[in-house]
Amino acid sequence: KAFTNCSPFPENSLMLAWNASNDDKCKKFILSACERVLSAPIKPAEYEWFKQHLLPSSIWMLPIKKNGRAAFMYEELLAIVRSQSTDIVKHMDSVYRHLQTHEKWSELMRIENQSVIDRQDHKTVGLLRDEGIRSVADMKDDGDDLQSFVDSEIGVTALSVTAKRIDCEFQTYIESVMGGCGAVKPGPLKKVERCVSKLENDYADEAYPKCAKLLDLVRCS
Repeated sequence: KAFTNCSPFPENSLMLAWNASNDDKCKKFILSACERVLSAPIKPAEYEWFKQHLLPSSIWMLPIKKNGRAAFMYEELLAIVRSQSTDIVKHMDSVYRHLQTHEKWSELMRIENQSVIDRQDHKTVGLLRDEGIRSVADMKDDGDDLQSFVDSEIGVTALSVTAKRIDCEFQTYIESVMGGCGAVKPGPLKKVERCVSKLENDYADEAYPKCAKLLDLVRCS
């Protein structure tokens, strides 16, 4: 019932059910719940239940038999995810092909990308220009470590605080400009963990402060 209703359950109860019942029966209702939760349209409440209670479970490391060979439960979960993602990709490809048939598609494709401002520390924006942040760029001893700390801790925090403060005004403005073209949906603020990941990967070679390249903390669709 907990899996049918997406209700909280103790990890020990799941493990006891696995050990006390037929493995195939237990595996079936676990994977059935996963397939339902991960099928589009994904319901936020069900997905939160999946992330909080089922995904971290040690049940995924239990051995099973799959097509006559030894395997693990996590392989079944990966198979579900791959199947669902394939369906989504096919659907998006069909949408893209349909858009290409529009009479103004060629005209749209001729529009070039333009970056007017591509850093938060641009003088027009005015963020991350504090003396305490900028002076670190000139330090010699332990400069790299200090820059990394300022980037991921102080810089990201400053941007997150600003994003939180302007989010409501931003969403209202976008709604007033784009509302006549369709539904405008506010997006969640970019999480700190995601910001740090972008610094370490996408913007690793950018000039200090690297966090100045984080331009989309406030978002909508």
